[in-house]
Amino acid sequence: MSNIETAFKSPSERERLIEALIAIVGEDFVLSSEDMRQKHSMDTLPENKICSLAIYPSSTSEVQAILKVARDFRCPVWPFSRGNNWGYGTKNALHENAIILILERMNRIIEVNEKLAYAVVEPGVSQKQLNDYLKKNKLKLWMDCTDSTPNGSVLGNSVERGYGYTPYGDHFAHLCGLEVVLPNGDILKTGGEHSNAKTWNTFKWGSGPFIDGLFSQSNLGIVVKAGVWLMPEPEDFQLFSFEINDSKNLPAAIDALRELSLDGIIQCHTHMVNSFQMMSLLDSYPYEKRGDNHYLSETTLSEIRSQFHLPEWSLIGGLYGSKKIAKIRKKSLKNKLGPLGTLEFFDENKINFVRRFAKFYENSSRNQLLFFLASLVKSVISPKPIKLIKLLPEIFDILKGIPNESILASAYFKSKTPPPAQELNPAQDGCGIMWLAPTLPALGSEAETILNIVKPIYQKHSFEFSGCFTLINPRTFFLLLGIFFDPSSNDEKKRAITLYQDLLFNLKEAGFYQYRLGLPSMENFLSHSPEHANFLLNLKASLDPENILAPGRYAKLTKELSK
Repeated sequence: MSNIETAFKSPSERERLIEALIAIVGEDFVLSSEDMRQKHSMDTLPENKICSLAIYPSSTSEVQAILKVARDFRCPVWPFSRGNNWGYGTKNALHENAIILILERMNRIIEVNEKLAYAVVEPGVSQKQLNDYLKKNKLKLWMDCTDSTPNGSVLGNSVERGYGYTPYGDHFAHLCGLEVVLPNGDILKTGGEHSNAKTWNTFKWGSGPFIDGLFSQSNLGIVVKAGVWLMPEPEDFQLFSFEINDSKNLPAAIDALRELSLDGIIQCHTHMVNSFQMMSLLDSYPYEKRGDNHYLSETTLSEIRSQFHLPEWSLIGGLYGSKKIAKIRKKSLKNKLGPLGTLEFFDENKINFVRRFAKFYENSSRNQLLFFLASLVKSVISPKPIKLIKLLPEIFDILKGIPNESILASAYFKSKTPPPAQELNPAQDGCGIMWLAPTLPALGSEAETILNIVKPIYQKHSFEFSGCFTLINPRTFFLLLGIFFDPSSNDEKKRAITLYQDLLFNLKEAGFYQYRLGLPSMENFLSHSPEHANFLLNLKASLDPENILAPGRYAKLTKELSK
């Protein structure tokens, strides 16, 4: 008997399920062949779960009907907006044989209000689609985007409480007015007494209990529509970069970023990556340089840093507002960060020069004289590799809400094949990457503490430490921990899982909890908070007594856990 048949009393029962789903969405949008099941279960994690089938509804009414059929057949449904959550679980369920519900066809931009600066979108709307719409219609509004794929869902990332770069980078905080399909098929609009409310997408609190958070990082409903606040195009925008060459200055830099953020000088979500994570953007992993310990020694890492002229830590952020305010903010940044490292500012003109020069440099390689001249100019501009120089304009665009795939290419770091020129898909291309993202108070001393915990654990399991400190509010950072592994190596996959669980356990014990979870984190989520588990268990039992919608997502809700 195959794995798929074990989910049903008989093969004929599975056929009846498929027939019932085809009656809802049509034969083309129920994908149940072995090839399709394998394709929709691909992941960048070391382990994946094979789904029963994938289904693509096109409307809210179809989502309702699918949930009813799933309840009738007692088959779990795991919803995904577009299914590009690489490093956290892609479009995998916790257990095999689930129905994978993908909302990609629900991709309408229902409204964009330029005066009030918001859009109303469905979960299939991608970052690229919304940005293209704003640009095509010449609207003076910017969206915030992640540094992952342009094909990622705007709502999917927001409901998962993802982060971008701009002042609107806290994506869930900038949702206003949700329409949700509950597990029983009912439709709920959040925002209190919302009927015909003119402020449904402008005043998120409404009246009465605020319940929007129940549908974020949960399995209590499927968000099928939401308002998304957009940023009015600022008069002036500049990117600032900051490099720390001496890691001893990192705690002071963390403290400075907190002070600058509390004072309103920094309004964006800065990202500061260590040199190893920066290496993943520049070249493929140098397997030939690692020793018997299966990881690169400090001596080798130091040599690579020198080769690429990489600092210990590299930070990127943006300044938004009027030109007058920008001058004040630049002065404050120079005073606070200047003594701790190298600080530079890039406006549109400077970035355009970098774009033109990078293109000229690459094209000159076909002519010996031109290449000599280009290399001479480059030596004056920067000693850094041209690939790193080319990256700056790409990040500049991301800081303006224009998505691209430049950062996503790092997921291919340990892959034996380079990333394609476009349409990157790390899961389908066989990449190995896991993310873990513990939060910490915005204090330099806490940054030291968390690094002293995680670095030895990486070394213990023969992996290089990869980290990025992201400022998520003036009082909090998260440290994005990357685990790059070779998916063709069973030994490395096993060590990656062990490293992940070791990090998770030790960080929890020290009081550092994640801002979002990947599938491998969900099994023991709330094990330290039985009262929280009991509250959610009661809600789940009320809304989803058959436990059909994403069972186990963000909590293995059992009576044993809630005791």
